[in-house]
Amino acid sequence: MRGTSRRVAVSVAVALVCLSAVGPALGAGGQSVDRTGTERAALGQQAAAAQQVPGFQSAVDPDSVELRAAVGEDGTAEWTVEFRVRLSDENATAAFESVQDDVAANATAFTSQFADGMERTVASAENRTGREMALENVTVTATTERLPQEYGVLTYRFTWTNFAATDGDRLRIGDAMSGFFLDSESALVFAWPAGYERQSVTPGPDDTGNGSVTWRGPADFGPNEPRVVVAPAGGLPTTALAGVALLVLALAAGGLLYRSRRGDSDPGTETDAGDAVVTDEATAAGAASGGASSDESDESDDEADDGPPEELLSNEERVLRLLDDNGGRIKQQQIAGEFDWTDAKTSQVVGTLRDEDAVETFRIGRENVVALPEASDL
Repeated sequence: MRGTSRRVAVSVAVALVCLSAVGPALGAGGQSVDRTGTERAALGQQAAAAQQVPGFQSAVDPDSVELRAAVGEDGTAEWTVEFRVRLSDENATAAFESVQDDVAANATAFTSQFADGMERTVASAENRTGREMALENVTVTATTERLPQEYGVLTYRFTWTNFAATDGDRLRIGDAMSGFFLDSESALVFAWPAGYERQSVTPGPDDTGNGSVTWRGPADFGPNEPRVVVAPAGGLPTTALAGVALLVLALAAGGLLYRSRRGDSDPGTETDAGDAVVTDEATAAGAASGGASSDESDESDDEADDGPPEELLSNEERVLRLLDDNGGRIKQQQIAGEFDWTDAKTSQVVGTLRDEDAVETFRIGRENVVALPEASDL
């Protein structure tokens, strides 16, 4: 029986090799360095080697693994990691029953090994994000479920403090998992508090639920992925607020222009007992000023064709204008360079536009390309 629990522990350790490899490696000075294909292959070799340790060839390997982070309003996440084993025959069932007995007899043997791997993961994320983090309350259970097929489920639960970044009333989820890799048997779920709604998500998830998104492997996230931004429901999105502000400014400008044009004709108007009397001189002056107003109006129309000044635009509107100026498509890195934005900010703005169906994104080689819907097929 002990041998079986140790074999399952090795399977758990193999999974932690992948989980501990979350995000880019840290280079000199703490700067992130993208993990190369060679490094990823080395991690796979380490996992394979762990499975080939003498006495562990018949390890009870999970058929699927689900990693779920339920993020609270303060950014702390309650994590659940489930290793599911299909109990398809008597041997598999007996092996998992042995694991259940070992967990009941000495759960600490399981949680301590799991915590060792996760603490390294949390420490790496803390260095990368600059937020103080901690791993707390690690527990383990071993149960059976029918879905309808019978499964043995080894479940680890723990608290990851400050997992997500808080930005006012927004939650920015995912920077602690940058560059994460999912194998073909794994899934990653981000969930957020009730009463919040999703504003953007990068890359596009495989499934969306009521307050959650799911990515299924195989998946190799980029250095600024995965990312989810959520905010309390009921408020207007940033782009809508920007649109309201522009509308108010336009109405105000229109009112000023109207009063200005009315004022141009006032000096040539004389009143007597409340009745307006227009003199010949005033008529001539009005004609002259009318000609000038026409010229000014033409200039104003030319300016209006260019749209409002850039400083009055939201980030999303600035990207749309840039796309218009570049024939409807542009590389995402060019957007970041044009506005001097970080990759994270660029991904967030593009993600918001994609959620609103204002743009489409696709890859050409290793480059992300952003395009207006009408230009995506060009």
